[in-house]
Amino acid sequence: MKRSILWIFAACLLLLAFTIVGCARHPKENELKALEEQKQAAAAADAKSADCAKEKAALEKQLADKQQKLEDMKEEKVVVEKRLAEWK
Repeated sequence: MKRSILWIFAACLLLLAFTIVGCARHPKENELKALEEQKQAAAAADAKSADCAKEKAALEKQLADKQQKLEDMKEEKVVVEKRLAEWK
C-alpha cells in the first residue's frame, strides 16, 4: 500500500515537473520592442562601420597619392639642383 502511494506521488511529481518545464514563456511586447531596437542599433553600427571603412580606404589612397607626389617633387628638386649646379 505504501509503495503504491509512493509510486503515485512520484508520478504526480514527475507530471508536475514536465508541466512546469513544458510551458513555454512567450516574450512580452516590451521585450520584443527592445530586441527590435537592438537589431536596428546593430544594423546602424554595421552601416557606420562600412562607411568608416570606405572613408579609411579613401584616405589611405589620398595619402599614397600625396606620398607619391612628394617623391616626384623630391626627384624634381634633385634634377633642378643638378641643373643649377651645372649652370653656374
